[in-house]
Amino acid sequence: MACCRSLSAALLVLLAAAARAEPPPRFPPGAVWHQDIRDAPLHPDSAAMVATWVGLGGFGNGRMQIDFSFHVVRAGNDAPLRTILAYPSAGSYYSPDCEAPGTAMPVPVDAAIEGQDGLACDNANGDCHLLVVQGARLYEAYRANASGAGGLQAQCLAVWRLDRVYPASNRGEHCTSADAAGFPIAPLLFNADEVHAAMQQADGDLGHAIRFILPNARMATTLAGGVRRPVYVRPASHAGGPSGPEGTIPYGARLRLRADFPVGLYPPAAQVILRTMQRYGIVLSDGGNIALTAESDRYTEQTWASLGITSRVFDQAVPAAPVRAQDFAVLDTGPRIVETYACVRNAEPVDPHALVARTQRVGASRRELTTLSWQGGAERVDIHAGAELVATVDNAGQHLAKPRPAGTPWRVCDAGTTACSEAAAPLPDRYLHAPMPTRKRSSGRDQP
Repeated sequence: MACCRSLSAALLVLLAAAARAEPPPRFPPGAVWHQDIRDAPLHPDSAAMVATWVGLGGFGNGRMQIDFSFHVVRAGNDAPLRTILAYPSAGSYYSPDCEAPGTAMPVPVDAAIEGQDGLACDNANGDCHLLVVQGARLYEAYRANASGAGGLQAQCLAVWRLDRVYPASNRGEHCTSADAAGFPIAPLLFNADEVHAAMQQADGDLGHAIRFILPNARMATTLAGGVRRPVYVRPASHAGGPSGPEGTIPYGARLRLRADFPVGLYPPAAQVILRTMQRYGIVLSDGGNIALTAESDRYTEQTWASLGITSRVFDQAVPAAPVRAQDFAVLDTGPRIVETYACVRNAEPVDPHALVARTQRVGASRRELTTLSWQGGAERVDIHAGAELVATVDNAGQHLAKPRPAGTPWRVCDAGTTACSEAAAPLPDRYLHAPMPTRKRSSGRDQP
């Protein structure tokens, strides 16, 4: 009976995790990861870089293999918090690149670190990523391991705003994250649920770039001041520890699968991933041997087995046409940047706040307008009255709008996002229904 109770409890945990399945975390459509690159120009040295890379061995292990060990944990608003403890020491924590030790992150009780079933991980010998999504925030910890009841060892915690379109330098120039290129991780993974959803559409794809990794000896460096230095290109903001020749591909490189690759020979689920590589590309994000990284099916409704996707699908499913390094071309995403490891963090954007709404008569007429004024916000903002989107305008810190009934909540948000701070809740409109003075006219109609 005890055995049965244990099995039932385990089953309930699995069912609860599956029931919580949500779409993978994504940034707004304007983010670089969602850029369609089918017609993007190739780097003038693309062919030479690919040839050098192929000569160095191409993908790690000589093949395009998939790692299914990453979990993406969804946290409710009531999830318990854990405090980041610098690991292995305060001096070796990636600072100022990452959030300061002492920062708290939500960690549900059923959360699991990369490759683990729970929160224990040998972070002295592994990357041990912990990826947690809570609302519009994404928490990504590197070399994570639970410590005591409320601590979490980590060498880096990067917090991303999923309602933001980040600048070209991501969280800051020369700044790393839980991924060596300074990238977010979870939004560049692919999972079984989104692949299944794309399979329901004719010619479907995932709509975002995919993360890939290479051994450090196959990534570019350059000779600067007589010393060989790491380099990166956009969309990266950092390079890890590359040690390859100058002629190969650098950290951050965005590659596109050739348009005439025989996608149709592959199983339907694999076709979705291959079309994504043709339309959104793959981005070089970290050092390692297994080229692609997918989200595990621990928290998804669909499973990789049910979709026919195995770790070796791209080198074994179609022996006559495996996916090889030479099937890709390098896009021109800008000049190489020599890595200094001197991180300069970008300032966190300030959401619209201190919103005030007043409705007043204009001049001597009976016409009324609501004046909105606020502080902060992005270059363009959305103006909402209740559930209605009133306007999208350049952010001048003020706006005139047609009045709404008393008590209608006004909201100012960064355009295209949900970045509306709680401080932006407007004051009640106490002017709208104030008695209007009456005037007599000798003739004619009332003027507006």
